[in-house]
Amino acid sequence: MKTAVRMIAPLAMLLFGVASAFAQTEYRFEIFAAAGVPLDKDFLLGLPQASPPVNGTFDFSPGVRGGVRFGADFKKYWGEDFIYSYGYNFSKIRSSAAEGQFAIPTRSHQFAINALWYPGGVVRNAKVTPYLTAGVGGTFFTTTSKTFNAAKEAGLGELRTENVFAFNAGGGLRMRLGDHFGLRLDGRDYMSRVPRFGMPEKSEDPNALVFPASGVFHNLEASIALVFYF
Repeated sequence: MKTAVRMIAPLAMLLFGVASAFAQTEYRFEIFAAAGVPLDKDFLLGLPQASPPVNGTFDFSPGVRGGVRFGADFKKYWGEDFIYSYGYNFSKIRSSAAEGQFAIPTRSHQFAINALWYPGGVVRNAKVTPYLTAGVGGTFFTTTSKTFNAAKEAGLGELRTENVFAFNAGGGLRMRLGDHFGLRLDGRDYMSRVPRFGMPEKSEDPNALVFPASGVFHNLEASIALVFYF
């Protein structure tokens, strides 16, 4: 009997703690629209492919995105988000060695899991709740089959879908408009390596086609979301 009590008591305490945590957690579902401003990347094509070196720029147009978030706010200061979004914009490869440019209509699927920190704490039914957020995930860049074929004709070789690791950080605020709905304003920077669509960054082969755009690729994003609480 005493052995059973020793086994059951800790289990009961654990289950009680889990139940309390769930009871104090508020869940959210959000539908959002966003505008993104990717920052251009300059690159230098040098030896052994080019002598003298050739300057180039990987230009990105502003883009739009739409997506969903599933979130949870815990007691005290913390919450989390699971995020998926789909976006569209244009990118262009420009080079000083030749006139013209090659345009790539870029489509991207973005996944992320984020932690949220609330400086003022998690307060149920607060009218305005500011927060900071950071998280990790992945971005899957692709383009159209027409662009893949055009790249071959232009001598760019076999372009392909690019999957990159991404980190994001930012902040915003949520505004509660009722018991079960509200609005959310959010701004953040998505950071990853430059998408090269399968082209290598460098090669020792002087005849190889390379795309030496490197460093951190920044995509600044602002969004507005409709929030449903349950």
